[in-house]
Amino acid sequence: MAGPAATVPGNPAPAPGAYGLFPARADEDAFVGGTWEELAPRAHGVALWGGLIFGAGALADYLMAGPDASWGLLMAVRALVLAVGLRLAWVTRRASPADPGRLRTWMPVFQLALLLGQRAVVQLHGSASSYQAIAAVMACLIIYTYAPMVRPLQLWMMPAWVALATVQMLTVIPTPPRTVLLFLMILGFVNIVGWRLATHNNRYQRAAWLDRRRLQWEVAERVSAEQNLRHLFEASPVPLVLAGQRRGQLLHLNRAALDLLDPRRLLPDPSQLSAHDFYADTHTGHMLNRALAHHEAFGPVDMRVRDSSQRVLDVMVSARKLRYDGHRAVLASLVEITHRKRHEHELRRLAHTDPLTALHNRRGFFARAEHARRQCAPAPLALLALDVDLFKTINDNHGHAVGDIVLQQLAGRMAAVLREQDLLARIGGEEFAALLPGVGGAQALETAERVRRAVCDHAVRCQGLRLQLSVSVGVALLECEDDAIDDALARADEAMYRAKQAGRNCVELQLEPAVRATAPISRIAGAGRLAG
Repeated sequence: MAGPAATVPGNPAPAPGAYGLFPARADEDAFVGGTWEELAPRAHGVALWGGLIFGAGALADYLMAGPDASWGLLMAVRALVLAVGLRLAWVTRRASPADPGRLRTWMPVFQLALLLGQRAVVQLHGSASSYQAIAAVMACLIIYTYAPMVRPLQLWMMPAWVALATVQMLTVIPTPPRTVLLFLMILGFVNIVGWRLATHNNRYQRAAWLDRRRLQWEVAERVSAEQNLRHLFEASPVPLVLAGQRRGQLLHLNRAALDLLDPRRLLPDPSQLSAHDFYADTHTGHMLNRALAHHEAFGPVDMRVRDSSQRVLDVMVSARKLRYDGHRAVLASLVEITHRKRHEHELRRLAHTDPLTALHNRRGFFARAEHARRQCAPAPLALLALDVDLFKTINDNHGHAVGDIVLQQLAGRMAAVLREQDLLARIGGEEFAALLPGVGGAQALETAERVRRAVCDHAVRCQGLRLQLSVSVGVALLECEDDAIDDALARADEAMYRAKQAGRNCVELQLEPAVRATAPISRIAGAGRLAG
């Protein structure tokens, strides 16, 4: 019924033309169809009451002219106008479907029938009476004001009808010039005012309809966009959580978020909970609140949460502030990285662990030792440098496989002697180091002696062999002027070499500073090693 310009809301809105109507018929039909509930009752009222009133004029005809020769024609004219009015009233009845085409047809037909019928009645009476002039003025006012204008022809009918009436009074019906002039003045004024009123109403009605249609389109677009966003929100494989900004109350979770935070569906209604209920610790909540207080968006950041089963998960969070239902809210995406974190932790462990003995390797030892040094200060801290005596002969005589087993058993024996907070590491082939937090000189020597005895008092048995081993141990204390653990370990290494020179299988303490200053540097760590 309506063309593309009328049916596509996104097209530029058509502007009403000179008569206040849309120039394109498709747009005009779309307007009539869109405002049928408003236009149809108006047309129905004009047609029904106009037709009935015009038909009721037959009583006035009878009283004024009586049943003379023109009575039959008068009745026929009035019956015809009444029939056209009833037809238009039927087309625009309350239960009728919107039909712009029939309204465009029957509204001008009724208007034309009413105006011509009025002139026919005057002609049949043979004179213009005052009640006929009043009826003409009322007909013009009613048509201009109440009849829906859906064609330009409707506006031109009234001026043409006035011109026809003037010609009729000047040529056919003897009428005094004063009466003709008065008729022209009154009907001319009514037509000028009515024309302006009708065109103004037309423009106002169509502009209002365009505004309503534009608003409906915008609302439909917004609803469609919100529905699309909701579909995307629900269908997203990334867990999404929408929460209030102030109290963190959960507003909405998509299915992926429910699968992450409530996999067993233990929560009857997650929307009654707060985001804080899922934080693994209070520090997480404080961190997020601080970030949101100063930034519109943050992340991605790694944090830990708990699901409904209290299982701790590592997630990567990105969040952005927005408005939701008129309130400030936060949209957060959660990407589970538990397996990645475990993998990273395993890689770090492997990077800091000796694969043979499962002790810390050299890198892991120095990283842990530096951390312990900062944590322990200003309490004392001791270091042990341990070297397996004559280990090369084991590899040469029995092979490296036996040597590996020997190192594993020795590592277990030495670790068993140390405390839980002590740190034992394999920093070289047969070289070990131990960090003893909170231990002074005398206690460090006692610990070193226990380690030495744990090795030499019990032979190592492997592959049918019984091997008697020993270790040389150097002990050093961390001093205030030491910048790093390396300094103390170098002194322990030096003491260990003195134990080697003293016959092996013994413990040596670091030299005092005054003695160390005059000692040969050839035995200091890094300058050279005794074989075994």
